[in-house]
Formats: sequence, structure tokens, C-alpha cells
Amino acid sequence: MAFPAFLVLFVVYFILAIELIRQIYISFRDKFANKARNILLICISLCLLITTIRPNGIIDFDRLEGADRIVASAEGTANCSSRLKLKDSEKFTFESICFGIERSKGEYKIIKDTIYFTKTTRNSFNPAFAIIDKQESEIIIYNNKNDKNPMHLSIIHQ
Repeated sequence: MAFPAFLVLFVVYFILAIELIRQIYISFRDKFANKARNILLICISLCLLITTIRPNGIIDFDRLEGADRIVASAEGTANCSSRLKLKDSEKFTFESICFGIERSKGEYKIIKDTIYFTKTTRNSFNPAFAIIDKQESEIIIYNNKNDKNPMHLSIIHQ
């Protein structure tokens, strides 16, 4: 789904760039006499400039949620990856990227070396708890107390 969206956005960006060049040519020919065309030039120029400078958006919503307390990630087969971000505001984001992006958010509490997850937004990521292994520098996520195959995420920021 992401690749077709990327292609459409690239084509729109390319068409806007060609239209900007065309409108600049027409404005020079008319000696910038048309006020509506001048406003159009400014709007298209700003749109292309902001898109070029900040392709991920003007507002960084991740930063609004607070500073990162712990960030852990793992890469699996077929270049699939999982990332867990624990924020200072006791909120977490779990992102799984594999043939699409799936994002789960919620709240957590850390008691000693155990992370307890609460209020998750998606059912696909609904673990019971996680253990912070400081010697191995990883977080081990368990779906329940009897989980024989927990998820191991390497801590990349603490």
C-alpha cells in the first residue's frame, strides 16, 4: 500500500514542479501583472519548498509525546522489523513493519526490571509483561506467564 501511495505523491510533486516552471514563464512574459497568478506562484513554491525541506511533515508528533526513555528494536526475516519506544510520559509505541505498518500505543509501568503494559490500542500487540535484561541489553516481551517463545528486542537507546 505504501509504494503505490509513494508513486502517486511523486507524480503529484513532479506535476506541481512542472506547473510552477510554466507559471513562472507566463508571469515573466506578462511582467507579473496578474495578482492571482502571483499568489498561485507563492503557494506552489511554498508547497514544494516545505515538502522538499520537511518530507516527513512539519510537526513531529513523536516528539510531542515526550522524550524517549528506552528504545528497543529487532529485525526478523524478510527485512521485517519491530520497534518498542517507551516514553518518559509512561506511554509506549510498538511498531511492526512487515508488508505494512502496524502501530500499537498504550501505557506502561516499570517496577524494578519488569515492564507492565496497560491500555493497548490494538489487539495484535497485547503482551502481559516484559523483562529488561540489562546484561544482555535487551527487552524480552512475554504474551503470558507461560510464553515459551518470547520476543527479544535489542535496546538501542536508554
